[in-house]
Amino acid sequence: MKTQIVLSVFTALGASLCCITPVLTIAAGTSSIASTFTWVEPLRPYLVSSTVLILGFAWFQAINAKKEDDCGCEQKVSFFQSRKFLGIITIFSLLLITFPSYSRFFFNNESTLIIQDQEKNKRVEFAVKGMTCASCELHIESEVKKLSGVSFVKASYDRGSAMVEYDEKKVDKDKIIAAINSTGYKVEGIPSSSLLQGKENCTTGSCQIPMGDLPKEANKDLIVLKDVGQIQKAFNQHPEKTKFIAILSSTCMWCLQGAESVQKTIIDNMAKKNLSVIIVWTNMLQSDGENTAFRAASLFKNKSIVQFFDEENKFGDIAAKSINPAGEQAWDIYMFFDKDTKWTKSLPRPFEYVHQLGPTRTWVDQTKYFCGSKLTERLETITASL
Repeated sequence: MKTQIVLSVFTALGASLCCITPVLTIAAGTSSIASTFTWVEPLRPYLVSSTVLILGFAWFQAINAKKEDDCGCEQKVSFFQSRKFLGIITIFSLLLITFPSYSRFFFNNESTLIIQDQEKNKRVEFAVKGMTCASCELHIESEVKKLSGVSFVKASYDRGSAMVEYDEKKVDKDKIIAAINSTGYKVEGIPSSSLLQGKENCTTGSCQIPMGDLPKEANKDLIVLKDVGQIQKAFNQHPEKTKFIAILSSTCMWCLQGAESVQKTIIDNMAKKNLSVIIVWTNMLQSDGENTAFRAASLFKNKSIVQFFDEENKFGDIAAKSINPAGEQAWDIYMFFDKDTKWTKSLPRPFEYVHQLGPTRTWVDQTKYFCGSKLTERLETITASL
């Protein structure tokens, strides 16, 4: 049984080695060897299976071992050959195998978000090589959070990337890359993107698009909002239809990317799903204005869509408070309202919504954050369920 015990410990340790290493390196005050054992990760399923089989065989032997010798005398066994010791080894092996699932508790993972205006922050997704589990993610996050000016960081070993939101006046991209590389995992590059080519810009680059990327033509049907009552009237105009409202900035790449998602999922299914659509273009960036709003509104060709330009973002505050009383300045948000829902004294709460707002906007549910193609997929799923 000694052999089985030794083998079970080694295989269990091997199965969790790549996730234990980040914890040990942080405890030791170094991080350069954190990714040394990433080569073990592909072998993890085999090591876990081997541990289970070895322990199973050891327990089979322990349960079926003779309690008496050939003379009928009770056999004496040492503690290290006893079932009690085997039980301790079994628990220890299980703790090693399951280490990736609770490794996050070894990290100080408190949120250190700095509440700032989203348009002043830059969000970049770095391609990172070497992550294999949640421990790797938390190791990177704990190091990057130490940098002054970083308001949000989320690493993902599934995607092989780390998303960082930061203030360029306080920290630069090179320092962030150096912080990630100091953990032992390596930044391989920064995904490049172009909004109008359908790339996932809400995770990459700055928020603002070049003015030349907007459509040249202006939408003549865009209504310059004078009173929120105009939107209320449009909302109540079709009680028999499911209502959809999007609030967008006319020069924010994430919003214009969202507009493309709306076109593919909502607008193309308006008649089929009996939808009424209201698009509210608002001023959130310094580059936003009436001219850009008219040009951005031309992205939608369907004449049954009602579009407004809300210069003072009056509706944005109303929409935010319909979701959360503490909400303010809703934008880059996509809301669905039930049929027969009427807007009387206050805007009803949407039965569903999604958004591309960063975590600095604490009044929105971050589980409803969907970016790029994920936003398209989510809007498509909601629309299909109507």
